[in-house]
Amino acid sequence: MGAGTSRLHPMRRIAVLTLAGTLTLLSTACSPAARGGEGPRNPSAEGPINPAKISDAQFAESTYRVLLSGEEDSQRLDLLAGVVRHQLARAQKRFRTNRGAGLAALTGGLYLLRSGELRQQMLEGAAPALSAGASEVARVGDEGRSLALYTMLRSVLKEGAEKKDVDSHLAALSRWTATAGNGPMQSAGTLQRTAANRSLLETNPETLKQAREATVAWIHRGLEFNASETPIRSNFEREEAIEAYRSVRAGGATLVALYLRHGDAKGALDALENGDLTRIVPPGLTERLERAASDDDPEAWGDLYRLFESSEDMNRPETSIDGALSRAAAWGTAVELFRAEPKSMRGAAPLSAQLVEYGMAEAAPLVLAPALGEKPSIDELSWGMALVLRAIITEDEIGDLPAARRTFANAKPILTVAGEKEYAGRLRPSAGRLYYVMAALETRAGELGRALPHVEAAVKTEPSQAAYSMLAAIQRQRGDTQRALSTLDQLVALAKRAGDRAAESEASLTQYEIYRDKGDAAQAQASLTRALKGALDARQQARGSAEQARAERILAHVLEHFGAAQGARRATDRAYEASRSDARQLTATLLDAARRALVLGDLNAARKAVHEGVEAGLENEDLVYIALWLRLVEIQQGVPSDGTVEEALANVDEDSGWPAKLAAWARGKLGDSELTAAARSRVQKTEAEFYVAMSHRKKNGQVLPKLEEVAGSQAIELVEVAIARDLVARHKGGVDVSLPAGVQVP
Repeated sequence: MGAGTSRLHPMRRIAVLTLAGTLTLLSTACSPAARGGEGPRNPSAEGPINPAKISDAQFAESTYRVLLSGEEDSQRLDLLAGVVRHQLARAQKRFRTNRGAGLAALTGGLYLLRSGELRQQMLEGAAPALSAGASEVARVGDEGRSLALYTMLRSVLKEGAEKKDVDSHLAALSRWTATAGNGPMQSAGTLQRTAANRSLLETNPETLKQAREATVAWIHRGLEFNASETPIRSNFEREEAIEAYRSVRAGGATLVALYLRHGDAKGALDALENGDLTRIVPPGLTERLERAASDDDPEAWGDLYRLFESSEDMNRPETSIDGALSRAAAWGTAVELFRAEPKSMRGAAPLSAQLVEYGMAEAAPLVLAPALGEKPSIDELSWGMALVLRAIITEDEIGDLPAARRTFANAKPILTVAGEKEYAGRLRPSAGRLYYVMAALETRAGELGRALPHVEAAVKTEPSQAAYSMLAAIQRQRGDTQRALSTLDQLVALAKRAGDRAAESEASLTQYEIYRDKGDAAQAQASLTRALKGALDARQQARGSAEQARAERILAHVLEHFGAAQGARRATDRAYEASRSDARQLTATLLDAARRALVLGDLNAARKAVHEGVEAGLENEDLVYIALWLRLVEIQQGVPSDGTVEEALANVDEDSGWPAKLAAWARGKLGDSELTAAARSRVQKTEAEFYVAMSHRKKNGQVLPKLEEVAGSQAIELVEVAIARDLVARHKGGVDVSLPAGVQVP
């Protein structure tokens, strides 16, 4: 170390060496700056703004424009205000179903703002999102972000009970901050973290100033602390020493992060110099800040991004930079890196990943596409495809399929490049994989018209058994049975080439069902015989318990259609045994066994499935359904409950959404009309229709039309649709099939 650091306390020398060591791991290759080094400029907090009206369709492009340039002008500020408003409205919707997704979207909306850009008009209509966010961060003990959100919430509330409640929260936070900490070092640390985290969301110059002052005071108090001259004799003294060490170990990076949250490298340098703290920051960090501030050097911004994106050390929380602060600094540096070099993957990749993280996924492909260009490398294009895949899955998982659709649509230029011949078989994931996943999401939502072009593209781009199976299922449900049969033939051929006898058997089983529904007894017999042969072969060829369980389930299903109930029961028992050590396989076995019990009216089998599910600790979302099917068998046979259903449903959380509604209906706490009214999506409405119809099956024979509606529903991923098909076929008499002569059923 140089002379400037040799006089530091040993703890402070460790801090310098550690952070310097981290920086040396970063890339050192240089490249010319892409634009001038003006640094970020913030518009005045005064003057009117006119927030642009942003629709869902306009959001991605508008967000892209806001992120691409930070120049000060009224037009950009109006657009920024509209984007922030739209994102906060989105956060409000997401809080209703997923608190984590709601908080991420709220944080993302506020991160779009730099110090000095927050205007009151941007928060209009945002009270529900701010209230939910404040409650969420308060729940995890983040006083700084709580203070920020409650303060903003108060500013948009009218006088009344809600505003008084917010005032009480703010008063409690004020009292806590004033008394927190058992010693001077701990008190300084508490004040610093509160002020710093507040400045991340409440983006005005005053909160940033307070955060800077609290951080500088915390660091200086740590520099003055001398643990070597103060023997540690109590927990209090140990905690004081740890806080002092943390202030020196992480203080410099913390102060820098406060400014990098706003993309302000020059502000970070000024804060270090004015606080007389340059000496405790590694030269490598200072040098990168200088290059970012003066030259807008994308390499320097990239180094800073990597440093803060990976700086949170959960194994050593007492010496690491605060997690919320490091993530905020990573966001700010990602934005500046993108602005410095928007048409390179180095510049675009970090921001695109951040957009997915903060609930703005549909803008990510717009950031990525220009950077990838027309001839990206295999690695770059694979990375981009993986991000798009993660984005659409993430959006769907939090219940926002429309956002997943927009993300996928915006990725069309990337998919077009990925579909070129030179990339065939070389990308992971491939274009075919993305088309298939989007088709699966639409199919699961019962949107077959939307799913069809995606699965057709998947089959064309990258033929797979899963894609052929989905295509055949959609064609069948849309009434195009000839094409469905032809697609299943292609599936059989593909499975044969792969040596997958189980897949062959399943395809033949589906062909049997199509011929059965058409009344073609000869073809139905032939198809079911092929399915039986395939299942028996799969059983013999199975390697491992998972393959064994699958083969036994298929065999049980085939035997069910042959009317060989005893053989089906034995196969099911073997499937139980083979799947006990595999939760996924056991769930599939339980659902199939319970489905068959309902179709056949087998009370003992239905109760066994529920008992097995309870004993195995089956997820409530799956347990609800097998319990429901048992309840329907009991209703059908006119027998009272033996308590099995009640035991299975006892632990279902009342806040678990649709499954909780179904459980309440099964327990008699919700009526038929109430269940129907509670259904929101097409899938839920189909389920409600099925259960209401089935509950009246014994006392009202006129339920066949309702079951036919369910059987013809677009929600083909539902087991209830398959059950309805089988029940309708049994009611109509089906076709005569018999076990082939000489076949030994195990």
